[in-house]
Amino acid sequence: MFRGAKIEDCIEDFIQMELTTRDQMNTENESLHLISKGMNNAYRYVVNRMVRDFEYKKEALSLKGKFEQLEKNFNKLAENNMEQSKVSLEQTIEESFYKEDLPESAMEDIKNMKPDFQKGMFEGMSFAYEQVANYISIALKTSDALTDKNVVDLIEQISGNRFANVEVSETEFNTYQEGFSTGAKSGFNLTKWEIEETFKIGS
Repeated sequence: MFRGAKIEDCIEDFIQMELTTRDQMNTENESLHLISKGMNNAYRYVVNRMVRDFEYKKEALSLKGKFEQLEKNFNKLAENNMEQSKVSLEQTIEESFYKEDLPESAMEDIKNMKPDFQKGMFEGMSFAYEQVANYISIALKTSDALTDKNVVDLIEQISGNRFANVEVSETEFNTYQEGFSTGAKSGFNLTKWEIEETFKIGS
């Protein structure tokens, strides 16, 4: 009867049947009254159950869509940062339209960064974005219906990554490893912030 129909249409049909059986209850025929009453209760139960399930599925779909969008965004950011690791940041800024917006002190800091540090920093950020995209991919593949718990688990995974908690120097910008640790920590913190904003965690 309902194969291929939209669930909204199914709900509407059951509502109409529930109303019909309610009218049929107003009869002096005791047998028809009892049958109609039983059917009315059954239809009302089905309507309530379908509405609850429909609302749940809409929310789950919305949650899944957000997960998929985050996975796509983080994979793209991983690619962008890996590409940036191959080019001098100073050169990128010199060729960009927002060069004039940067304070001179910031440009001076960028000029003083060692090439190995810059390479490590962007590769570290790429690593973090790719890692979180993988976390999301696993959640999408292993969960039949995503819930708020998946969001909490994802944030805990990010927070538990050792690079998210690594101690980084605020004065040493020399080696590849220093850059990688700094970039990875920044990347994990940024993904965590983005996820919390997307799902309104703490608001």
